[in-house]
Amino acid sequence: MTSTEAPAFVSSMYIRATAEAIWRAITESDFTLRYYYANAIESDWQPGSTYRMAIADDLQIEGEVVQADRPRRLVQTFHAVWDDEVKADAPSRVTWEIEEADPGVCKVTLVHDGLVAGSSTLEQVSGGWSFILSGLKTLLETGKGLGEE
Repeated sequence: MTSTEAPAFVSSMYIRATAEAIWRAITESDFTLRYYYANAIESDWQPGSTYRMAIADDLQIEGEVVQADRPRRLVQTFHAVWDDEVKADAPSRVTWEIEEADPGVCKVTLVHDGLVAGSSTLEQVSGGWSFILSGLKTLLETGKGLGEE
């Protein structure tokens, strides 16, 4: 870690779902629209390919797939572009780790690193990941997003 690099955001949780179901929820718009701030996601999920997340036609996040080991590990660069402040920041990196803990239960660990201390991206994503991860867990375990009746 350089002196300007912020500590990584790391969060782990257990989800009553298969690794394949969690992978699909991370990589398919049918799911991300329901828990990831209404973002649709597009990619072929091959290393070196691009991905993009958008609300309607409004691009929010863009990046590259660094590693994809379906359904266990996904590493991607993360460049937020939803406003001019975050757009000016350098890309960071998001890693999803999915491990079977018990039959039908997986441990999901998210690591967001490469963030710059004091950056707009760090400030804006700090609270967002907890909401996204809670929404992912709720959707997979109940079939409903956090705000769905």
